[in-house]
Amino acid sequence: MKSNVPLRSRRNGFTLVEVTLSLCIAAFCLTNLLGLIPVGIASNQTSIEQTAAAWIASGIVEDLRTTPKSNPAADQTSPQYRFVIPATGTNTATQFLGQDGSAVGALNADAIPSENPRYRATLQFTAADPSKPNQKMATSVRILITWPALADRSASSTPSNFSGSYEAIVSLNR
Repeated sequence: MKSNVPLRSRRNGFTLVEVTLSLCIAAFCLTNLLGLIPVGIASNQTSIEQTAAAWIASGIVEDLRTTPKSNPAADQTSPQYRFVIPATGTNTATQFLGQDGSAVGALNADAIPSENPRYRATLQFTAADPSKPNQKMATSVRILITWPALADRSASSTPSNFSGSYEAIVSLNR
């Protein structure tokens, strides 16, 4: 069957308006996708830091739990990080840590930039009161890991200028 429409008036392709419109839509979508790349990179970096801080906090908890108990109760020092676990009362300790979680500098000493500390671990110990006979003899420990370490260089001050943090609270049976 023959068509009455001449061959020249048949549409066999896209018009210039359709091509331009499709390119504009594609450019808009690609621009939005490219705008998400920095957000994804920042999210990935935050995730890496959070994972490393959780790993460091886990190592600190294991170090504290491997500290032998003394009888009668006395202050004890953890084997790896040298944190002093008080027998009574409260105690705060600060340790600057490297990228791998190893101690950088001395316990409760200010950060030294040349040693390149990455994390700051601030531990607050609260020992049970032995004068209360019905109270379990547990020591509560608040572990706060912050980064970058050089944001708060003074070991004696509470960290406040950090960009990221990880916190854990544990109880040690003492």
